[in-house]
Amino acid sequence: MKKSSQNLGKASKTRVILDLFFFSIIMVVLIPQSTGIPLHEWISFIVLIPFFFHLMVNWSWIASQTKNLFKKRLRKTKFDYFFNWILYIVMLLVTVSGIVISESALPSIGIYFTINPFWIIIHNASATVFMALLGIHLALHWRWILITFKKFQWKSDFYYAKQILKILQHRKKELLLLGTLSILLSLGIWGIERTDWAENITLNSSQNKTEASNKLSIPWLVYVLPLIKVSVLLCVPGILTRLMIHLKVKLKN
Repeated sequence: MKKSSQNLGKASKTRVILDLFFFSIIMVVLIPQSTGIPLHEWISFIVLIPFFFHLMVNWSWIASQTKNLFKKRLRKTKFDYFFNWILYIVMLLVTVSGIVISESALPSIGIYFTINPFWIIIHNASATVFMALLGIHLALHWRWILITFKKFQWKSDFYYAKQILKILQHRKKELLLLGTLSILLSLGIWGIERTDWAENITLNSSQNKTEASNKLSIPWLVYVLPLIKVSVLLCVPGILTRLMIHLKVKLKN
């Protein structure tokens, strides 16, 4: 019993190190003005690594919930399960749309895409949705975050970062499965460009482009407004989610 609780503690500490790293990079990626487009694009590719590691570390939960999805009647568990699927698909949508509008990273290695205004709209919209969903995701796991951080020893516990490599060694098949699924879904997302819906958005965006270009902008707002946008989109959904959880608990009691 003691051994299992120690293993659980190690797993929690490994998760907190990985998630902290993942969250830090995500914050940088969500504010491209802070780094410039070239660095923003390269960091966007790098962020996929901790993203997949995050899924691998939590694979046991994913597998068990998939297996028992129709057996359990817990609404919260099912909500978490489907919500995480939505978050995963939105992450893929942000990534695919970011790849096909790459202006620096991919051209520097000889890969060129014809930039379609449709993908610029989808990239900006999906990134905005991702921020809100991330805020909700953090709110849903806020208790676990607080408890784990209180127990976390910042100097000694960084040792558990090595556990990530051990987890990956035992999750090679799962990583291959996740990679294959992500590629197939990404190809499906890419195919949206050929739909009539995408063509209509492209035509409308080209008409509005000239109007938007005439608007004056204050230089310093280019840096401040994205930071405000990210803060609001993360915090407001998160706070509302925590209030709903608090009210639900109060009504039950």
